[in-house]
Amino acid sequence: MNLNHNKNNIIKYLLIAMAFSTFAQILLGASVRLTHSGLSCPDWPLCYGMFFPTISKFNELNVINFTYFQVMLEWIHRFNAAFFIGPITIMVFVFIYLKNKSNKVLLKSSFILLLLLLTQGLLGGLTVFQANSPWSVAVHLSCAFLFFGLILFMICNFINQNKAKETFLLLPKNKIIYIFTAGIVTLITSVAGAFTSKYGASLACTSWPLCNENFFSEADSFELIHFSHRVLGMILFISLALMVIKVHPHINQMKQKLKNILQVMVIVFVLQVFIGAMLITYSVPIWMGILHQSIGLTLFGLIVVLISNTKILQSN
Repeated sequence: MNLNHNKNNIIKYLLIAMAFSTFAQILLGASVRLTHSGLSCPDWPLCYGMFFPTISKFNELNVINFTYFQVMLEWIHRFNAAFFIGPITIMVFVFIYLKNKSNKVLLKSSFILLLLLLTQGLLGGLTVFQANSPWSVAVHLSCAFLFFGLILFMICNFINQNKAKETFLLLPKNKIIYIFTAGIVTLITSVAGAFTSKYGASLACTSWPLCNENFFSEADSFELIHFSHRVLGMILFISLALMVIKVHPHINQMKQKLKNILQVMVIVFVLQVFIGAMLITYSVPIWMGILHQSIGLTLFGLIVVLISNTKILQSN
């Protein structure tokens, strides 16, 4: 019994380590994007043909477009993915396959996680070969969000696998869809923000909440892309509000932790809107852009946790 308990603890701690490292990886990606360091290593998977470009070797290359700091930021981003997240993902799959195969949900999730890891690595190379085009960055980020969300789902499934059904939020199918919708809209809105940033449209609208003192943006591609992100933010507000309204009648069935999740979601969304407005006011400082990304990721994670603690209410 103790041996099995220890093995289960190993899986749990590996998953938690993956969650933190993936969260950090996504923020590293935001740092790379906001500092325009995405092409500081022009080749892939190496960097200027080297595994580790030392400062002396970098200086010998006489690179004039990037600083060594930018190169190291991109290199750390790649290193964390290849030598931390990658091996842990493989370890999780092996441990679950060997020691927790009876949990079919965990087993399938760990296999999908491996596929997402491979896809994400290939997409990382694609962003380099596509010269960090906005669409390739957006696709790369969307896969990272899904990877992070699946890790959180697995952690919740692992923790909840022996809990009674009554400890979950019980909802009919037609109300669970509102939670999924909020998650999808959160993902799309966050990815659209990265696309807007990479497109160079972060400051296309110089006022907030209007765009250059107009409710609708003009027929300028930069303004349209920027304003579209704001429209998605409004849709996200509506989807979150509907989710809370539809879940509210079932509030008495919820445990305190699930009540807290809903409350934190509201706070996180309000904070995200505030930071979004401040980005315009202060011309998108790097630290604020990273914070904006982290809050969006946190909101997505909270929705995944809520989904993971929800079960379908069977009609009598």
